Amino acid sequence: MTMSFEKVLGQSRSKRFLQQVARTGHLPHALLFSGMEGIGKTALAFEFAKLVNCPEFDGLDACDRCASCRKADSGHHPDLLWVRSDGMFIKVDQIRELRRQTRFRPFEGRRRVIILADAQNLREEAGNALLKLLEEPPDRHLFILTVLEPQMLLPTIVSRCCHVRLQPLEDEIIRDHLVARLDIPAPVARDVTRLCGGSLERARWLTEDGRLAHWKEILETVQRLRRLSFFDLFDLTARWALKKEDLEQDLECIKLWVRDLVLCRLSDSEASTFDLDDDLRRIARNLDAEDLFFLYDMIEQALQRFRLNANRQLTVEGVCLAIKDILNGQGSRNTLS
Repeated sequence: MTMSFEKVLGQSRSKRFLQQVARTGHLPHALLFSGMEGIGKTALAFEFAKLVNCPEFDGLDACDRCASCRKADSGHHPDLLWVRSDGMFIKVDQIRELRRQTRFRPFEGRRRVIILADAQNLREEAGNALLKLLEEPPDRHLFILTVLEPQMLLPTIVSRCCHVRLQPLEDEIIRDHLVARLDIPAPVARDVTRLCGGSLERARWLTEDGRLAHWKEILETVQRLRRLSFFDLFDLTARWALKKEDLEQDLECIKLWVRDLVLCRLSDSEASTFDLDDDLRRIARNLDAEDLFFLYDMIEQALQRFRLNANRQLTVEGVCLAIKDILNGQGSRNTLS
């Protein structure tokens, strides 16, 4: 029988830390799980919540058999509360309702656990309300926040949490999961694993019809940017920005490609996510590494701006112009406007 923590792929270091904390019995009042999308932050938060209230906890894992574990799995545990985005954001009324519920002691378990998923979606007023709750934490309550990056939260919220940084999943873990669980052919699983950047969620997304071929087309387009006229580049970005779906995933693809350029620039290794052509490898080895780091950070900023409903066309134009300039050796260390 698969035990509770075993259901979460990878993350052995974070699991060991959480097991050690649970064994001591001295839990912090708030945990912050951070890391990229699709690596198991919410799943690990849920399994740890089960472990905290499992009467059969053996020092390593929840039993997955007792009444407490079964209630948690069925979504009916009175001491496990979820706070998720209402639409695009987590709103202040949700935090006010949470504050009302935390006035009560746990009904059945040792602690009441509140999982606040995707905390980067907290609106400013909601973030301030949560901060007040964390400043005066209720007795026998544990808050678990998940977030993409800690800097997307108020620094004062981060400072009141015990931070657990989750890592991208290892290639072997993702590849084996795709083959054994999703029945993906081994050659396709290998290609998808190289492209997903350690995110199981993205790997699953790439196995859908046409996704893998689409990403390869994106890379071919990006590698042509250095030769495009400004007119053609602006025409391309205008059409690209009209995409309502998958634009963020496209930028994730480009970010992985930039990472390959960095690896190519800093080492003689041929290992890379994408099959860079010889011409691009030669160009990459002559680029300023700081320009490539800047470009990587710029794409990260663009992804954050998308989540805040920034102007998509201007954001994509900025990224593509920077790629064109940097590949042509002109540099482009301007901040996004």
